[in-house]
Amino acid sequence: MIRLAIDAAFQKDSHHASAGLVLVQEGQQYQKKVRLADCEDNHKAEFLALLWAIKSELAILKTSQLVEIVSDSKILVSSMQKGYAKHYQREVDLILALLPNPDLTFYTWVSDRKNQGPHHLAMQALQD
Repeated sequence: MIRLAIDAAFQKDSHHASAGLVLVQEGQQYQKKVRLADCEDNHKAEFLALLWAIKSELAILKTSQLVEIVSDSKILVSSMQKGYAKHYQREVDLILALLPNPDLTFYTWVSDRKNQGPHHLAMQALQD
């Protein structure tokens, strides 16, 4: 199983966004961060963060049948579990199309406190 924890950071005044990810596979941990395209709100940034994470780690994701995606964004987790998002359906569809095994991918919501690794990486990328 692969565990992919993600988070986005968003600056309301500038609309700058960034993402961080922590991937755990077979006891090994990998970290990445990136500046995302500017967007209109934090929710959109969370969806863009997941899109980036999947694209970035697609080769690794293809090696595992079971994938857990962890986020502190309730709207992201809920939308992905349902396969529907009123305002972000385009992003949901793109994510589902990218996943190697969407039926074997599950989504876990965690509190901000339990998602500090990806959060700090996203904040660092926002400052770069």
